[in-house]
Amino acid sequence: MDIKYLSDAKGTITGVFLPIEDWEQLKKQYKITEDAPAESGAKLQKGLADALKKAKIEPGDE
Repeated sequence: MDIKYLSDAKGTITGVFLPIEDWEQLKKQYKITEDAPAESGAKLQKGLADALKKAKIEPGDE
């Protein structure tokens, strides 16, 4: 998984970028739908954090 971290001028991580192929894989794996209700954001965040842990990727890794 080729994740890029986005940061502000102070170096604070403000977002992530991942290739669409990886996003599609995560959507299938965690059953993420584009029409998911807004309150599913916490579930998505937890799911992505769990996926990153499984991949053993830490912020700042390249």
